[in-house]
Amino acid sequence: MLDAIRNLGILKMIDGFKEEFDFNALKSVDSFLEERGKAIKSGVYVRLQFEPISADHIGIFTIEGETIKFVDESVSDDSWKYLFLKTASQGTYIAPTWKASPSKLKKTVKKYIKDSEENDADWLQNAVKIFKSTDIEIGELKEDGTLERKPFFEAVEWAKKTKKIKVFSVKINGKYNAEIRELLDLSLREKPKAIYQTNDATSFELPGVRCSLCHKETKLFPNVLAGVGMNIANVDKFGFFPGVTRRNAGKAFPICAPCAETLYAAKVHVFPKLMQRISGHQALIIPHLLESKDMGEDLDIVTSELKRLMQDVGGAERTESGILKDLSDNKGVSTVTFIIGDVGGQSVENIRKVIPDVLPSRLSDISRAIEAVNGMNDKYPPNHPWKSKYPPLDGNLGIIRGVLGSPKYSQQKGGGGRKPFKPSSVDTLNLLSAIFLKRTYSLKDILSEFSSKLSYDFLGALSSGDNTRTIYSMWNNVTNMVYLLSFLDRLEVIRMNSGNNFVNKYLERHEGLKPLNGFLSTEAKGLDTEEKQYAFLVGLLFGKLISFQQRRGVATSGLKWLKGLQLSPQDLMEIFVKTRGKLDDYSTPRSAWSDEMRGVAEAIGALGANIGDWSISRKEIPYYLCLGQSLSGYYLPGKGGEVESENQEEVNINE
Repeated sequence: MLDAIRNLGILKMIDGFKEEFDFNALKSVDSFLEERGKAIKSGVYVRLQFEPISADHIGIFTIEGETIKFVDESVSDDSWKYLFLKTASQGTYIAPTWKASPSKLKKTVKKYIKDSEENDADWLQNAVKIFKSTDIEIGELKEDGTLERKPFFEAVEWAKKTKKIKVFSVKINGKYNAEIRELLDLSLREKPKAIYQTNDATSFELPGVRCSLCHKETKLFPNVLAGVGMNIANVDKFGFFPGVTRRNAGKAFPICAPCAETLYAAKVHVFPKLMQRISGHQALIIPHLLESKDMGEDLDIVTSELKRLMQDVGGAERTESGILKDLSDNKGVSTVTFIIGDVGGQSVENIRKVIPDVLPSRLSDISRAIEAVNGMNDKYPPNHPWKSKYPPLDGNLGIIRGVLGSPKYSQQKGGGGRKPFKPSSVDTLNLLSAIFLKRTYSLKDILSEFSSKLSYDFLGALSSGDNTRTIYSMWNNVTNMVYLLSFLDRLEVIRMNSGNNFVNKYLERHEGLKPLNGFLSTEAKGLDTEEKQYAFLVGLLFGKLISFQQRRGVATSGLKWLKGLQLSPQDLMEIFVKTRGKLDDYSTPRSAWSDEMRGVAEAIGALGANIGDWSISRKEIPYYLCLGQSLSGYYLPGKGGEVESENQEEVNINE
């Protein structure tokens, strides 16, 4: 994986420094080092080795001769020219560009003053003049109309408070830091010492010890991954290998400065556009680029595909299969690695899952499955209860979060309210891994976790006293689940059988039940046992009762029978008896039963009589029961024969 990241960094250099770099940098380590030398000599290499400044404004201390001024400037697009580099909190800045940290600034100033006593470089002497100055023009007028002046440290504090400036730099005789050749070269030389090693683990050069990436025997640094901000493996960390000292810990995965620079270029300049949220998880998408026998001919394709990839992944709007489709269609990608963790900030750390070597063909499968499931939604008539205004799935796979809850490690945002449900028996990262790597996952575990979330949401809605909200909570959850299971089934992550209709002979007697009979015979998936169909049909009839109670404006007492959706087979049978009894109660003076409802009740009774030992678990019953409830208005028409329009007006299951 780090080799792939190194290649991304080199590819960024090839694309950015066309006069100094060519395809040979990817092909040969010696060629890369030679072209790197050219880029350093020409002065362009620095553009990818220092941090972009995200602030809108920067405070510049300028010096021309003996005149020192403070200027509030807009940060230019080429912010590399300031040579800003974050260093350890206890360290000092390499170049005179700093953030508003008084203690670190004072350490840096102290170091510069000490260095200036032995180094008479013009830039250093001028920088020290700025730091020591007590007479800096700040661009403000006093009450008497004269220019206001302040000492250096007071000017910094004043700019922080009044101008809200967070980053500062210098401009010496009209030149920014990177335009001063001596300072530029010094900054590049000092960077590895500042961030790729520590006091306890310093650089070393030993016979036979080679760089872990390019395999060159040269000076090596032990803290590169942490210094770059990619704590992916933590192999350079003390404690990774028990019993190994701090000084020796980094020798397990040492990296040379040139390779560190490629990782840095990838991390700072490529990674921000390769980040995406997938099912509520922050993910970094690392493409492994194709190797070609004729890199010269294919280089334009590879570089253009990387640009397209960065644009595709970083795009704000994703539709349909989105990013996954873009990745699968990308001609420059051989495989893809998904790194899931805290990847949205300045560092890649707290890695929770690495899903390696995902093939484009698998991404194509996922893309097609997304399109097929969304096509199901498109084909449903407007009054179908599972019809959604929005496509159920997208490339972010937000539906997994909708069905199974927030990631375990996610923190609740401020504002109070009920905490979001978090899964306990299903690790959604493992489910994502199964999706991307074409592995099977336990359907029972998914149903069990879904039932827990279904119960959690049901009880939360029920406690609000809003019965309509409670019913829609069940409805929305089941709709999401139907689409997710269909998606997983198409990808062979789970297997759901279809075509098992155990009540055909009862339903076919009723003209109005032909659509339901057809659904069970061909379309329904997962209703492959008598117990599951029993739960489904009870839910169908129960949903009709709840709908009837809502229309009459009477108490929806049936919701209490559900026991928070913690149901046993015995509870299921009791719900059927109570539902049938309640419908009988409502049949005076006019029968509440339609012919279709009587047909379903007959099928339930016959099916229940055939079931001997119940094999369905308490964690499966809620899904099949609520599945039937969600379809009650569609497959059990009103007394006049019309299909009740009870579909969801708007169910947005995207993130």
